[in-house]
Amino acid sequence: MLAVLYDWLKFGHVLMAIVWVGGALSLQLLASRIQAKGDRKQLYELTEHIEFIGTRVFTPASLLLLILGIWMVFIGPWNFGMVWIDLGIAMFVYSFVSGAFYLGPQIRRTRLLAEREGVDSDQVSILIGRIFLVSRIELVFRVLIVLDMVLKPFL
Repeated sequence: MLAVLYDWLKFGHVLMAIVWVGGALSLQLLASRIQAKGDRKQLYELTEHIEFIGTRVFTPASLLLLILGIWMVFIGPWNFGMVWIDLGIAMFVYSFVSGAFYLGPQIRRTRLLAEREGVDSDQVSILIGRIFLVSRIELVFRVLIVLDMVLKPFL
């Protein structure tokens, strides 16, 4: 019975990882395409969509991912203190904190600035560029978490 529960937890954990990492990758590809076109208005509009998706999809998916992972550690053959688990949690914390406490507020700040100066403002473009740079770094951490979970280094 515990093995069946573990398999369902693992399924949910992997599904949430797909949503969290795959969604971020898709948004980054879309952002890169829009940046290459140089369309400031469309890039600004994308940040609004990203804020919506971040709060309604990425945040719940990442929290569920963490909860399911911790639950699997408790009932599975793993334990905290294993390097690959601790690395995964540390990278998750970085990604979650940067999203919640940097990217979210920066997007809101960008929206306020765009309302005052317009979406074509150089300052708005600079802020959007920083947002996408940090979110790309965060995406690298998400991919490293997947690599860590699959390879389980130092096991």
